Amino acid sequence: MPPPESDTVVIRWLANANFEFAHKGKVYLFDAYFDRTPRSHNIGFKAADVSKAEAIFVSHAHFDHISDIGPVARQTGAPVVGAPITAETAKKLGAPANQIVVAKGGETMKFGDATIEIALAQHSTIQPGLTDIYASLYKIDSPPYSDQEKNLLEHVRSLGTFDPKVITEGTLAYGLVFPSGFKAVLIGSAGPITPGVRALAEKLGPVDVAIVAYQVHAVADTQIDYTWPFIELFKPRLFLPAHHDAAPPAWVDLGIEPLFDKIRADMPSTAFLAPLYRSPICVAGAGPDKGKVVSFKY
Repeated sequence: MPPPESDTVVIRWLANANFEFAHKGKVYLFDAYFDRTPRSHNIGFKAADVSKAEAIFVSHAHFDHISDIGPVARQTGAPVVGAPITAETAKKLGAPANQIVVAKGGETMKFGDATIEIALAQHSTIQPGLTDIYASLYKIDSPPYSDQEKNLLEHVRSLGTFDPKVITEGTLAYGLVFPSGFKAVLIGSAGPITPGVRALAEKLGPVDVAIVAYQVHAVADTQIDYTWPFIELFKPRLFLPAHHDAAPPAWVDLGIEPLFDKIRADMPSTAFLAPLYRSPICVAGAGPDKGKVVSFKY
């Protein structure tokens, strides 16, 4: 945790599309999916260990973004911000009703020292059959699931919703702005750019940090076509990928080097970094180096 007098912003990737921003003694969480499906990589802590947050911002209500919102909201007492279907799901998962804040896109909210700009985004979609191919790959290339693993997989997947409304009505993008002028944008699913996301980019201008989902498509050129438009739109000083780690048996770990290579070639002024679970990425939050990584502890 950076001390209150420091301008440093400490960013941690907490697997999937979960991120933590710590600044001036306060913590801001994006998504709440920590007690994961069996055979997911070990992130080193559990939902029960999360005890501090100024606010929790949920991208959308699929289980791999919201499953632990109940205990995390109760333990931290933090407001939970999300779209209407996210709010409904959060209540079902045990988030206290008086902590839930509904947003539909276009709002500006204040939590702690942070101003949050919210846009209605759109969830990405995939062609039919792709998840079946991944499931077949896991059957061929890893041991069979035990009954206990199957039960746990079914349980975790039940902690969310697959309502189709999530695609067009239930996915939000967030802009995080600190008084120093530090700006970050977080996009938990890289669907088509919506008018709301475009308006967010016009309002924020070039950002210091952009975190954009890079998920599902094992063919790099295909996935880059989903993620790249957001990088190009927000012109970040630093780009951090999200959602690129495996979720057996649904999708595999994605190689992010082809995306980094495109950034290096087409946006040479944008830095990039491959985050590791929990490792602090310390970024200058003010001054001429704002948005520059000052340290990354492996």
